[in-house]
Amino acid sequence: MPDKALDISPTSTDAPVITRRAVLGLGVATAILAGSRPLGAKPGSATSAQIANRGSIVEFSAGADGITVLSSLRNAATHFEWVTPAGTFVPLVKWADGTSATWRGLPFRSTPDDITIRAASGKVEAQLDVVAYADTGAFRWQRRFLNTGTRPTRAITEIGALDLDLRPDLGRLVVHCVRRDGDYSREAQPFRSHLEIQGGRWNAPVFTGLIVVEAVGRSEFLVIGVQQERGWTFSLDDLKDRVRLSVTLDDMEKSIAPQGSLAACPIFLGACAGDLDTAINVALEHLRTRILPAALNGAPWVSYNIWSTDALDVEKNILNEISFAATLGVDLFYLDASWYKGSSTRGNGDWGKGLGSYTEDRSKFPRGLRYMSDQVHAAGMKFGLWVGPNIVDASLVPHEVPRSWLALVDGKQAELKIPTWENTCLQVCLGSTGYADHLKDSLAKLVESYNLDWIKWDNSGIPALPARCNRGDHGHGQNDGSAAALDHEYAIFEYLHRRFPQLALEQCGYGSRLDYGLAGTIRANWCSDACYPASRLRANSLVCATVYPSAYNAAWIVKEDTELFEAKTDAAIDACIRSRMIGLFGVGTLNGQMSQRASLYPQKIIDRLTASAGLYKRFRHLLFQQVTFPYKPYGTDPQGWQGIQFTSTDGSEAVLLCFRASSTQTTSLSALSKLHPLKTYRVQFIDGGTVSTLTGKDLMEAGVFLSLPEPGASEIILVNEV
Repeated sequence: MPDKALDISPTSTDAPVITRRAVLGLGVATAILAGSRPLGAKPGSATSAQIANRGSIVEFSAGADGITVLSSLRNAATHFEWVTPAGTFVPLVKWADGTSATWRGLPFRSTPDDITIRAASGKVEAQLDVVAYADTGAFRWQRRFLNTGTRPTRAITEIGALDLDLRPDLGRLVVHCVRRDGDYSREAQPFRSHLEIQGGRWNAPVFTGLIVVEAVGRSEFLVIGVQQERGWTFSLDDLKDRVRLSVTLDDMEKSIAPQGSLAACPIFLGACAGDLDTAINVALEHLRTRILPAALNGAPWVSYNIWSTDALDVEKNILNEISFAATLGVDLFYLDASWYKGSSTRGNGDWGKGLGSYTEDRSKFPRGLRYMSDQVHAAGMKFGLWVGPNIVDASLVPHEVPRSWLALVDGKQAELKIPTWENTCLQVCLGSTGYADHLKDSLAKLVESYNLDWIKWDNSGIPALPARCNRGDHGHGQNDGSAAALDHEYAIFEYLHRRFPQLALEQCGYGSRLDYGLAGTIRANWCSDACYPASRLRANSLVCATVYPSAYNAAWIVKEDTELFEAKTDAAIDACIRSRMIGLFGVGTLNGQMSQRASLYPQKIIDRLTASAGLYKRFRHLLFQQVTFPYKPYGTDPQGWQGIQFTSTDGSEAVLLCFRASSTQTTSLSALSKLHPLKTYRVQFIDGGTVSTLTGKDLMEAGVFLSLPEPGASEIILVNEV
């Protein structure tokens, strides 16, 4: 989806265009910011152009050879300069035969808020469009390639999305990034002569799209967001007279139709000074303001998920659970796997049986899912369904799933077999246009037939599958199966979001965890099944909060959390529950048995959950806002103290969630941030029961005193401007 307030239209209304939203193949005209106020930019001229966002400035000038030079990228407040003027616009394109393009410069175009840099190589024109915004500290940076000829181009296997020539005298550089190929972790990788970070390939997720380059000792940061899930590489290289920063896109095979275009994924880019929390908030602010869809009323919703793999009384038990969830304070009630025709009745979480059918299982739901939806809505909650589009039950082939949609890897079917399952599942190729169209129609029909408020799209089958499809009859190239599947996934999410703007889409499983390429259309991330024990979930949530606003990141209570169910005191129970209140708070089960449903939890846990849901609703709106870490989630003792602060963008209110792990330290001082120093705030300790009045200056300098005598205890502090 385009960034907000951008007018993007095809280069030609009747010309064939490679369609790829926000990644590869989106044919667009120059993206011009609509309605943004000028920021003191220089008027465009034959020699130079300058635009600025809220925190940084970029300037381009014409070189002697006609190729445009990025002459400045600097912090507007400190005037710290990141680039050397040696950086000319020489875009990277590599063809399948291994050759590269050579370029000649073309005149650039500019408005007060937008600069378009151009170069040509034969019948291919490269354009770089840089857009500034008045309301964020980041630029939108996107490169595209146009075929101005009358024949398709040769196959392209690699393009450059971002190239910067950094100054050689920046000093020591450290690259901050987030791993996601296990538990989430924040890494600080020192740059020496070469550094490389990959977004991942078909089933190797590796790093998220958030990259922060720190000039150590200068308190200056360059914030980069790669708006694509996989197939990209970020690199730094020491070239002696400069440091080359690049983001390249590969793992593809694309040709450009005559008068069509091929677009690299958008990238957001900004400079700031301060600390790492400041840099993270530049990214989060840009996401909130320019990319993420508007928050739905009451979001983030307290959620309840329940499976239906059992053989008996499925409808009855779920109907009973609806009334229980409503009394618990749940906003969203949704059915996980095995609601579809032919699904498992063994009660063991076998979600592959019947998968691929988008028809309700009437043997489990005699009155149908629309009746179920109506009961959920009558109880005052939203209703949703789980779907798993990447694999199908082999028994559905070919009468419900045509063989032409199946993925083939070197002519063989890609199978997924779990020992506890009754059946074998086969990989379906999302790069197949026929299958992608079928999914659009099927999912839209689900929304309309069952009055859905939520769809959970699960890519969990992907990690166990060997490789991407390379069959030749799906409309993608032999080496383009992964890229084509990602194209269509993005297109389906965008289709559903545009058709049903009030529908919440959740991305789940590999292929979609913390994916900036989906940020324009989704409202929730199922970050990991590793949502227990509470201490592990909390560590993951603190890291995820640096990539996406916490309101988007699911954090769930599950029966498998022995740390919760063996807790001896209310304080220990509350700490486990509050670990989930860092994010999108939910209750459910992982193993697919209705015998694990939340109404069967011990009463003391149900009581604490009910109280916690009410407390969560007092501050949950702040989980969309600014985030800071009074106890850093990186480079410190994970058994010490953990804490996270959410603050409204106007600084009028905040919440601080603090946790003592197994540390021997029973007390701590925690300084708040992002408040107004001269204003007065009401400070309420939820457990301590104390209320005091302090100035913002006191809260940010002296801080608040915390005493948590019990290991594993917690405290929540609400701060509101008087």
